Amino acid sequence: MAPDVRVITFNTAAGNPRITTPQEQFLALPFYREAFAGGPTAPILALQEVGDRQAEALRNEHGTAVVLQKRRPGLGNALVIPDRYEVLAHRSGYYVLPQLRGIGRALRAGRRNWRQYGELRMWIQARLRDTAAGRELTVLTTHVSADGDLKVPQLEAVVSRAERAGPPVVLAGDFNVPQGRERGRDVLAARVIARLRDVGSAPPGRENIDYVLAAGFEPVSSRHWADVLEQRVSDHAPEDDVLRYA
Repeated sequence: MAPDVRVITFNTAAGNPRITTPQEQFLALPFYREAFAGGPTAPILALQEVGDRQAEALRNEHGTAVVLQKRRPGLGNALVIPDRYEVLAHRSGYYVLPQLRGIGRALRAGRRNWRQYGELRMWIQARLRDTAAGRELTVLTTHVSADGDLKVPQLEAVVSRAERAGPPVVLAGDFNVPQGRERGRDVLAARVIARLRDVGSAPPGRENIDYVLAAGFEPVSSRHWADVLEQRVSDHAPEDDVLRYA
């Protein structure tokens, strides 16, 4: 049987001024150390809201992992790929056309959210060869807008990208859609998310907007690093999911 695949999605909250953890200190968290140390159980890290200092520390890390990043001024996303996986190809981009479609929809409806309209959101995609399983897979990460007009076309774009990559595929990130409590325009966003299987879980007692979605995998286990919340390292609990090839 092929060994399981472990994926952790984590919003590191560099965009939240109430979270004051120095960004370079995130690399000392145990699951970061696992990813950089490598080995068969090392997790793939899908990171969002990565600040400049953390981005620099990720670039300078001398572990065995490959780090892929996409940024705008001050913030970005990253994929940390441990040495179990060979990176066959990768690409990244911004949601330019989805952003314009969402803004057009909002303006026609008389809505104005200029702060969100000016924030370019991004995605990263990597095609990997799992050397332990002898399989290929695709992993994507993203952090879509909190604005209802923007998140739907952004999610449509990235879910369609995952579908085109074909199973086995994992899409992990902050989708800004409350899990199981969709309201208003989030109902449309939830329908897009539902095109892939949610293989994770919600942290007890908290509204969850972070997801690990997949096709071609079965869920094995899901947990949250609650101590990250308790210690105010971030306002998101890292979601740690173990998946099995279907």
